[in-house]
Amino acid sequence: MRMIKDARTRHIIKLFLDMLLLSSAFVFSFIIKFEGDWGKYFKIKYVLHFLFAYIILNLVLKINLKSWRYMDSLDVFNIISTVALSNILYVLGIVFLNLAKFPMGLFSLLIIFEIGFLLMGRYIIRIKRTLMSIQRKRKCEIDKTRVLIMGAGEAGEALLMEARKNSDFKLQIIGLIDDDPEKKNMILHGKRVWGNRFDIPRLVDEFDIREIIIAIPTMRGKEIKKVYKLIDTEKVEVKILPGYNEILEGSSYLNQIRNVKVEDLLGREIIDVNSKEVANGIEGKVVLITGGAGSIGSELSRQVAKYNPKKLINIDLNENSIYFLELELKRKHPNLDIISEIGNIREKEKMEYLFKKYRPNIVFHAAAHKHVPLMEHNPEEAIKNNIFGTKNIIDLSDKYEVERFVGVSTDKAVNPTNIMGATKRVVEMLVEDKDTKSKTKFIAVRFGNVLGSNGSVIPLFKKLINERENITVTHPEITRYFMTIPEAASLVIEAGIMSKGGEVFILDMGESVKIMDLAKNLIELSGLTLGEDIDIEIIGLRPGEKLYEELLYDVKSAKKTENKKIYIAKLDDKNEMDNLVYLEKLEEKLNSHEYGRLKEIMKKMVVTFKEPEEVNKNNCEK
Repeated sequence: MRMIKDARTRHIIKLFLDMLLLSSAFVFSFIIKFEGDWGKYFKIKYVLHFLFAYIILNLVLKINLKSWRYMDSLDVFNIISTVALSNILYVLGIVFLNLAKFPMGLFSLLIIFEIGFLLMGRYIIRIKRTLMSIQRKRKCEIDKTRVLIMGAGEAGEALLMEARKNSDFKLQIIGLIDDDPEKKNMILHGKRVWGNRFDIPRLVDEFDIREIIIAIPTMRGKEIKKVYKLIDTEKVEVKILPGYNEILEGSSYLNQIRNVKVEDLLGREIIDVNSKEVANGIEGKVVLITGGAGSIGSELSRQVAKYNPKKLINIDLNENSIYFLELELKRKHPNLDIISEIGNIREKEKMEYLFKKYRPNIVFHAAAHKHVPLMEHNPEEAIKNNIFGTKNIIDLSDKYEVERFVGVSTDKAVNPTNIMGATKRVVEMLVEDKDTKSKTKFIAVRFGNVLGSNGSVIPLFKKLINERENITVTHPEITRYFMTIPEAASLVIEAGIMSKGGEVFILDMGESVKIMDLAKNLIELSGLTLGEDIDIEIIGLRPGEKLYEELLYDVKSAKKTENKKIYIAKLDDKNEMDNLVYLEKLEEKLNSHEYGRLKEIMKKMVVTFKEPEEVNKNNCEK
């Protein structure tokens, strides 16, 4: 009620100010027209008659309901229209009601003054408010972090525009830098482009810069590293606007500025996904994902959800993770029919119940034990879960006539040196074998380590850094191939949709990365100094661990697909497929708890399975 009264009071005050301005316009018109004799011709009733007409029109058209502070071109038009109509009514009153003998030759001058005074009054209020806002902003900026934006392109301009509109923006933008020489000294939304990246040290000292925002979504990791070398990261924090493939549509750029992650420094290329083909393959389908709460499974769920499936079923044993994933997906996709099921892929009866209940069209199988040293210590668990659990899902996909089964494999299946990798190779063999006997299209997709996944070295390194404990690396020369979780998931989905059945797809992982370099990059990103704040310890290779991961494929022999990041492996494994007969032996040893014999049988099934000591020795000799 009080707000309504306040609003009415403001409207009355604005109407009173208009009457005062219009009265002044009358006086000035008579003074200009008649100079010293204006008092002889001016009568107060002229003003009163006109104001009566203006008040009536003002109440009907409600022009003073709009804030004077935010006056635009439409408001100017409304004022001109109201003044014109008021004068027309006034003239009609003079002619037909004989209200007053007004000097008709004065009307053109009067209208100009009326419009001018009304607009001037509004602009004075607007200018006053703007000056007060600038003054408040300057006072606030004393405590704001001084920022330099790198990139005067589309993203940099968008940041500036949003910063101007957002009164709660916590940063003070000093200006921009850009490597395009033609942009130097250009003014962009009131901010100057001061130079290029090599001017950063000078500008940091000159303007006391405390933060640099990289607003170039296409910038590669190598370029970001070069920028880092120009910055004293102990004094200046570096943040980044994510790549176009990560930017959320419809969301503010300001809200998406984040700290630079180690993934940004790896120089991964932007992944192009055939979204139209993927959408056609998923839209309206029932999609089931095993391991749906895991690193890969949850990202598969997020990306599948974007393509409007009829139903999305997530299966996992981790009740907390799957619950929070469901909340996230329902929040982002309120119309999505998502179902979370707690279950173990080893329990065929429960899995069959779910397949019979939901009748999935597409199955993404991401459930697996992946931790190499732990699986070396518990080979029976790797075999139960990765082989026999997967076999359950494969057999049920065939029985319930699933259209596509997509199994997630690993680069460790290539010439495996550990139980985990060997079990994954058996999974590929099961997929290829079942595809020859089923109407369902069975495929497997291989890729390497995933940055940020639960089993990745990154979370471990970050934890050690936060605790100020030395980072542990198994060998100074150890290398791995890495891919981000969203990249891997998007390519797995596309490979599954493009498959004809029976293929083992392999994802291009780019260049291998030294784990030692990864550790150093993380230390630098954390603002610490290697050798002073924290150190790196070499602890030796773990059980089943290779020194160098082998390429997923032979570039010369692998078959290309439409997506340059996805290949089809040419595997000469016809004889190896016959070794699936050893599954019975494996099951027999599991049932009799003869776990010491499992590795021996696995070597008979997977003929490329060798001990890591032999492989590492050969690699060192090379």
